[in-house]
Amino acid sequence: MNKHKYLFLEKYSKLNSVTSSIVFALLTIVLITNDAQANFATNESSAVAACPANHKMYYIGASPPASTTSAPVVNLPLSWTAGNLSNTFTFAESSGNKIFKINFSSVVDINSNYGGTPPFYGTLNGVTTAALNLVHNSPVSANSRTNHVMDVSINRPTSKVGYKIQDVDSVTNGTLTPYIEQVDVSANGGQLTHNSTYQTINTNRNIVTGRRGLNCGTGDCTIDANWNYTLADIALNLKHNNTVSETNSPHAVGYSDFYFCLAPPKVIVRKTLSGTRVNANDQFEIVVSGGSVATNSFTTTGTGSTITNGTSATLSLAESTSYTITERVMNGTTLGNIANYNATYTCSNATTGSTTVMPTTAMSYNPTTKTRSFTLSNVTYGDEITCTITNSANYVFSGTVFNDNGNVASPNKDDVSDKYLNNVFYFNGKYDSPTESGIPFTTGHTITLNKCAGDSGTFSPQTVNINSDGTYSFNLTSAQVGSYTRLCVTQNEPSNYTYSVDTISDVRQINIINSQYNYPSNDFGDVIQANAALVLIKSQYVHDCSLNNLATIGVNYEGSASSAYSTKPISNIIPGQCIAYRIEAINRGNVSLADIVIKDTLQSKNDSNNSLITSTLVNPIPIGENSGTPSFATNSVSIGNNGPVITNTFSLGATTATRRQAIRFNTKYGTTANTQ
Repeated sequence: MNKHKYLFLEKYSKLNSVTSSIVFALLTIVLITNDAQANFATNESSAVAACPANHKMYYIGASPPASTTSAPVVNLPLSWTAGNLSNTFTFAESSGNKIFKINFSSVVDINSNYGGTPPFYGTLNGVTTAALNLVHNSPVSANSRTNHVMDVSINRPTSKVGYKIQDVDSVTNGTLTPYIEQVDVSANGGQLTHNSTYQTINTNRNIVTGRRGLNCGTGDCTIDANWNYTLADIALNLKHNNTVSETNSPHAVGYSDFYFCLAPPKVIVRKTLSGTRVNANDQFEIVVSGGSVATNSFTTTGTGSTITNGTSATLSLAESTSYTITERVMNGTTLGNIANYNATYTCSNATTGSTTVMPTTAMSYNPTTKTRSFTLSNVTYGDEITCTITNSANYVFSGTVFNDNGNVASPNKDDVSDKYLNNVFYFNGKYDSPTESGIPFTTGHTITLNKCAGDSGTFSPQTVNINSDGTYSFNLTSAQVGSYTRLCVTQNEPSNYTYSVDTISDVRQINIINSQYNYPSNDFGDVIQANAALVLIKSQYVHDCSLNNLATIGVNYEGSASSAYSTKPISNIIPGQCIAYRIEAINRGNVSLADIVIKDTLQSKNDSNNSLITSTLVNPIPIGENSGTPSFATNSVSIGNNGPVITNTFSLGATTATRRQAIRFNTKYGTTANTQ
């Protein structure tokens, strides 16, 4: 064999010069539906026979490179039982065994006269150094002949795989050439180096062929083979060919310095949406944080059921560190509530045998930040984790219990000034934020969501407390809502509730619309008694009982009660005189009032107020000022008797022309005082 020595140390000086300036490799977050594993591939450059910076090297051979904190290296010796066609090398680590396998799937023309039955491990003097050797005969053949096929595979996705091929050349015996060696790694995207003095290389740089009759000097024609990003358990194929064989002569080739590289852990987070959004402008923000990395996030785009792809910036991760993946919903620039969406997720690791702790429990919800999150623990080199978060819209029924006072200061139950009458926000049945505010939570103040009265079915009633800002919300799945076309929300007011006057009914019906999930603004307006919309003003007119027409008396609330209807006190009334009363009902609010009844009980010596006299209703008959409206009920006191004056129900509008109604009636002041 005309072979040469291999300058191993010289070659490996290149490996040891690799810098380590790049932080741990990528955390890639993408919103895609393609094959996830393709997205883990990287194009990080590295020197020949070296790992990309900060990736971890697993080396099998006699001269491992130095290990550093930023470029860790673990190693095993290259050993082989002569004649075996395969061997497995196991790197036992707490994060899971990394397994490197060498397999010769085809070997022909074996020559066992130079160190044992091939393949065998050792050094061939002047030929190979610390290598896995194969020696072949070169039977005369008119065609190129594949001497052997070698496959290497790793049980992890690798960022790089490589080894050295020692001594690929040719020789001439007289005028005949027994071999022109060739190595071919084209099957799996491998790449080769070459020495142009002794070898040629094709355009794709994956086939190197010796030059006819040129035999290398020691170390002159060693080739580096390498493959970039490769999925786990993929057999990386090399063919060793003899392209010319004009006479028989043995030739040898050696393989040494096997290595593979694992990138720091990587993860892909996918966001999908089943169905449409609760709010048309809802977008999902994904945040990944942990260890010393800066918080990184991306926000989706798209409308309806469509989520447009998006990718985060690159993050740096460290081994054996926990990372938290958090999602929240944004309504433009406003924080929404992720609880409006049901969430499921799955996480898978393309790296078999990894001990990384994959999350199995449901995502945890934080009511303060309105987010959901889960954690990846103990991530390790080579991990390729894909997490898919799938959201589906919940039905959201929400609203605010608010103070419908129009921001009136110093409330007064009898005030009909402009601060009420010309206040468009006061008592209008609408939540006018920020002019008006929610009513703070009090014990026992709840809202119930249930089927509406008269509806059948088995809907399960839901009850929630009012929040501290007066808001409330129900989140129901599609299964909970079922086939109901309407639901009702009821305000359950606590006892001794300060805001006891309703501006909106305590029961609100919500009509369910197909493909609509968000039902906001189911508000309840309340005010305190001093801010009630209905104001009653009672005035009186004192006369000598000769009055024939109540309608002829003027109204002057600030004047004398002896000249017009007045709200001023009556003094020095004489028994036997008459007092005509006028009661005016005023709607100072901005919503119509219905079913109003005025009831005024005449004084009686037997009443609970300890009155000194008894008054009776006398002619003229009671009248309603507005063409007989309000009218008087059949059980209203009759002329000549003592009892309550009672109207039939009537309504008041919210306009200047419709907001006032009044009644007038006449009484005779009793002539006998009760001195008991």
